[in-house]
Amino acid sequence: MKGAIWAQALLENARAVPGFPPSVIVLDGTIAHLAYRAISILPNASARFPRARNGEFGLDEGLAVAEAVRGASGDSAILSIVDVPGQAFGRREEAAGLHLSLAVAVESYVEERRRGRPIFALIVGKAISGAFLAHGMQAGWIGALSDGDVEIHVMPAASVARVTRSTDDEVARIASVVPATARDVATFAAFGALDALFDVIDSRAPAPAEIEQVRAAIDQARREGLGTRAPADRLRRPPAAARRALALDVRRRIDEAW
Repeated sequence: MKGAIWAQALLENARAVPGFPPSVIVLDGTIAHLAYRAISILPNASARFPRARNGEFGLDEGLAVAEAVRGASGDSAILSIVDVPGQAFGRREEAAGLHLSLAVAVESYVEERRRGRPIFALIVGKAISGAFLAHGMQAGWIGALSDGDVEIHVMPAASVARVTRSTDDEVARIASVVPATARDVATFAAFGALDALFDVIDSRAPAPAEIEQVRAAIDQARREGLGTRAPADRLRRPPAAARRALALDVRRRIDEAW
């Protein structure tokens, strides 16, 4: 529920937008007198697809997010509040077109950003796999709470251990040696993927000063035009040059070959 907590905390004069499933909260409001639409995914124990009942990003969620993004008023920026443990993997969900639902959510963010709508994301919990790709990764500016509950990766640690037949301790040891396999927010930031980290005492009960710090950072980023940057711009940041040198070299060689 941290997504709802932070969406409601950050927006001034917040009002809920009706017509969305219980698993998707959509709020319109302001930050520093500028219009924003905040969107976050919530657990829904009565969701019609069983694998999307614990906050996962499923079929209904993807379509709802796309509708929320495209339906924002012309002067509103989008603020994606991210706390998603992954996409809703399941036989029913896959057969019904889970990949298409995620794709339409991604497309909505990309199209609106390219049209000039500022897109911001704040990671307050888990940002795992395709769920993060569909909701948050396309933002021009990404911030995150410097909090132990924040986890960013392509797979949860438990899933990695199961797939690789490793213990949790072995997975943690590998992450300490190979940074790309780590899932903590500090390592993610070290690759140049984040624009800001915010210290909080209790992410489930943010203090007024902590809320104001995040608001101020988002407002400054919007006034500087950072919300419309493409994700590829993260590769040009100083941390990326230091920590992603091989990836940058591979990209350069591919560009030269093509």
